[in-house]
Amino acid sequence: MSKRETKRAEIVGKLATHFLEAGLGDTGVRRLAEVAGTSDRMLLYYFENKEEILAAVLGKLGGGFTEVLDAVFGTEPLRPADAVGKIWAMVRDEATAGQLRLWLDLSSRASRGDPFFGAIVEQMAEGWIVWLSGMLDVPASEKRPLAELIMSAIDGHMVLFPTDLTKGDAAVAKLQDLLRDL
Repeated sequence: MSKRETKRAEIVGKLATHFLEAGLGDTGVRRLAEVAGTSDRMLLYYFENKEEILAAVLGKLGGGFTEVLDAVFGTEPLRPADAVGKIWAMVRDEATAGQLRLWLDLSSRASRGDPFFGAIVEQMAEGWIVWLSGMLDVPASEKRPLAELIMSAIDGHMVLFPTDLTKGDAAVAKLQDLLRDL
């Protein structure tokens, strides 16, 4: 790895940690440079523009989250009710809370019409739906619709109860009951 690539990786790591802790509140180049411990001029030496910086950081976080999903879910197919239970447990786990809060932050920015964040959210959502579809132990024709239902229900609970996810426990249990016979 070249010196430049090493520095880029270091910057991406610092910014990834910052985004997990603080969200996307201020993504101006000056603030990103401050968090990365460099100047805005040097930051733009390592990256072409702000979008490239954000894409690199979000790509790193997405790859890390995929590793978490693989560790939590393994490779064995799951019944839909079991998938809901595992996803809900993961949502409530403090170890993954930063990634999930960041997801809500990204979704919020996308919903305001930001094309950059809109494209990222659509790509991430599609990746998760495809991933979950592949994990579900149901007939092929039911995989995608069930994955979309599960993801939208879980996301909805995260939006409805952002400060106390335990408020969604009863609804998640009901969803599991409804999906148990599939």
